[in-house]
Amino acid sequence: MSSKKVIGVTFGVVVVAGFVILWSNRVLIERHYTQGAPNQVNGYTWYKPIDQIAGAHTGFFDVVTSEQRSISADSISEASAYAESKRSESLLIWHRGALQHAEYWLGLGPGDVVNSRSMHKMAGGLLIARAIADGYIKSVDDSVADYIPAWQGTDKVSITIRNVLQMSSGLRWFSIRDTPPFGLSSRRYLDPEWDRVLLEDVPMSFQPGSEYDYSDTTADVMPHIIQGATGKRYAEYFSEALIQPLGAKGGSVWINRDGGMPHGGCCLLLPPETWLRFGLLLLNGGAWDGQQLLPDTWMTEMLTPSLNKEQFGFMIWLGKPYLERRLYHRPESPINQVPKPGVYNSEPFLADDLFMFDGAEGRMVYIVPSEELVIVRTGFRPPPGEEEWDNAFLPNTILRGILNPAED
Repeated sequence: MSSKKVIGVTFGVVVVAGFVILWSNRVLIERHYTQGAPNQVNGYTWYKPIDQIAGAHTGFFDVVTSEQRSISADSISEASAYAESKRSESLLIWHRGALQHAEYWLGLGPGDVVNSRSMHKMAGGLLIARAIADGYIKSVDDSVADYIPAWQGTDKVSITIRNVLQMSSGLRWFSIRDTPPFGLSSRRYLDPEWDRVLLEDVPMSFQPGSEYDYSDTTADVMPHIIQGATGKRYAEYFSEALIQPLGAKGGSVWINRDGGMPHGGCCLLLPPETWLRFGLLLLNGGAWDGQQLLPDTWMTEMLTPSLNKEQFGFMIWLGKPYLERRLYHRPESPINQVPKPGVYNSEPFLADDLFMFDGAEGRMVYIVPSEELVIVRTGFRPPPGEEEWDNAFLPNTILRGILNPAED
């Protein structure tokens, strides 16, 4: 065969191979190049398919009258002005058994869903707790492989549910230098086979329980545990175990393909008031309307600092100890190589028992049991060049404004 023919055949093989690669990854490529911006209003609406999470809404909480407020009007006004100035979608303030304030911006209404980002991680932790209370999971010290058959007989068998809840699973997190759209980081997020990517392609990077490494990868294990333990679709059990008992409005969750798997670290869409109800469940020690939904010991275990991260419990963020800049990821992570990594706190929280859901960009549920206080803020970080989000401002402003009973 002449050299020209060899070159022609080789070129043809390369073209065909390239076409096959592109065609087999067409959904991944399309999602990568058409994805919305998560830091913009409606930046989540581009994605499909989704699973619906059925609600059982009993009605929105009524806001108390000005005469019934247990927080000063000046403090609420200051908190509201700050939230509005920082691109907030919603601000809900609950205190002493009543809704003190509810406000919405950027076109959001009370029943509209918001992009929860990493607050899904905290909700996933509650779902694990419910599965334990329901008897589907025996213990947080069970191997995850007990509920994920694909990991039996592999090096993943040493990962426990406790390791997952404490972000110390040992599963590799991804460098921001992964090359999209075919790097593990993009595939883990957008590939229609992201469940297979998680179960087969993600390697171990350290002994489970020996280090802290906050990641969506570890959180994505939770839906596999839930479905393996309950035999139910994640969205179905989420509704049955949390949304319906709380009388909350439902929403949806991304799935990788029709009938496929959801993420556990992002991509959960629920209204702000549903997040308020999650906060109230924890404010009430895991009980709702006289029914104990979470294990009796869960609050103590959840709020115990992890060995490898003082500010992290069982898939929950703790308000102590104080750091001016709290990092999500381990200090050496390339994700921290930005001018202002993590979360800025101008001062310590004024309540020692404050803990929180944190979904990045100031998407927060602050819970303070000692003050019977829950604050929900959803929205986005301020535009570049403006003063950054201060994670201590809202809770401390409200705490300073709590009225003594004699002042009510």
